[in-house]
Amino acid sequence: MASVRARLGASLGLVAALATFTVAPASAGSSTVVTPTTAPTTRTTTSAPVSTLSTAALPTVGATGRVVVPRSVLANPALRGKLVILVAKRYKGIRYVAGGTSPRTGFDCSGYTRYVFSQLGIRIPRVSRDQYASMRHISLSQAVPGDLIFFHSSSGRVYHVAIYAGHGYVWHSPHTGTVVKLEKIWVKSFFVGRLKV
Repeated sequence: MASVRARLGASLGLVAALATFTVAPASAGSSTVVTPTTAPTTRTTTSAPVSTLSTAALPTVGATGRVVVPRSVLANPALRGKLVILVAKRYKGIRYVAGGTSPRTGFDCSGYTRYVFSQLGIRIPRVSRDQYASMRHISLSQAVPGDLIFFHSSSGRVYHVAIYAGHGYVWHSPHTGTVVKLEKIWVKSFFVGRLKV
């Protein structure tokens, strides 16, 4: 059995390998494909445990086009967050559409966050208030990129959700007339949520 340090090192290697790939929208009917940003290489599928993966490991692409990563990576907030951000920024420029849930139709705020998480095989509820209710509530000082930021009214009603990008910035689909973008957090009234894994 590999040590915790070895498993973590291999997981970090997988994230480093994924960072050299571009996650791009797939054709209609599928979700996401992963392609190398450097010279093409032979794509292989591996079922090796995380403890044996190296920085040369290629991400596995499932039949649906979604990125498939080991559960141990998804269970680690920092590693999962790196993947969430890699996926989130691929949709920069997709227009805001009320009720939108895909890059083809456009996104509203919670449609965007749900879609991004779904590309990693993670299911979260559809609307922002339900997403907040499903999360573990943490402080901003505990937040890592990939956690969710929930904006709320003075009464505590959640009205908007975004993906924390670190250093006070979020990826989000703001409102009608805008597009998915990286933006500095503009208010002090927000909650932070982390996926329960």
